[in-house]
Amino acid sequence: FFQKLLQYNFAIAGQVRKDNAVSDIKNILKDEIPKTLRNDHFYGLWIHDMARVCVSFCCTQDSDAVGFWLGSERGCRRYHIDNVPLRALVTYAGTGTEYLPDEAANLDAYAKGASNDEIVKDPSAIRFMKAWDVAVFRGGPKGLLHRTPNDAIHKPSILMRLDHPTFWDRFLKRQENNSPS
Repeated sequence: FFQKLLQYNFAIAGQVRKDNAVSDIKNILKDEIPKTLRNDHFYGLWIHDMARVCVSFCCTQDSDAVGFWLGSERGCRRYHIDNVPLRALVTYAGTGTEYLPDEAANLDAYAKGASNDEIVKDPSAIRFMKAWDVAVFRGGPKGLLHRTPNDAIHKPSILMRLDHPTFWDRFLKRQENNSPS
C-alpha cells in the first residue's frame, strides 16, 4: 500500500475533531489520495490508526480537535526544537524522525545556529523513531532536538504531524498576512 502511495507527492493539512476523527481524516484525504488506494482494504485500517492517534492527542492536549498534517516530503535537515508546546509525529513509511537526547547535544551550538556536526556531541546517542511509533515531542525552551533523517530527505516517506489547533490558526493567519494581495 505505502509503496503505491509513495508514488505521489502530497502535503495535506486540516483539522480533525475528536468526535469525528475517522470521517474528518477521510474528508481531508479524499481529493489527494487516489481512489484505487482509498478502495484498498489497508486504507481503512490506516485511517482508523491515524484517527486513534488524533483522538489520543486531543486527550493529551485537552482539546476537541487537533491540527492534522500528512505529507510525503520532509525537509527539516537541521536539528531544531518546535515552537509548539507539544507535537505528535508518526512516520508510516520510510525512516522515522531522528532525535537527540539533551545529554548528547551541544545546546549552545544549537542556539548559535551551528551545523548539525557541532550540535551533536555524541553521535552514538542519536536515536530514530521506528515506522508506526507515536512520538510526542515537547517544544519551546525545554523541547527535544530532532530533525528529518538523511534517508527521509533523499527518499519519500509518509509522516503525520499533529498540533494543538491554535498552532494552525496562528500559522494560517501568518500565511494570509504574508501572501501578496
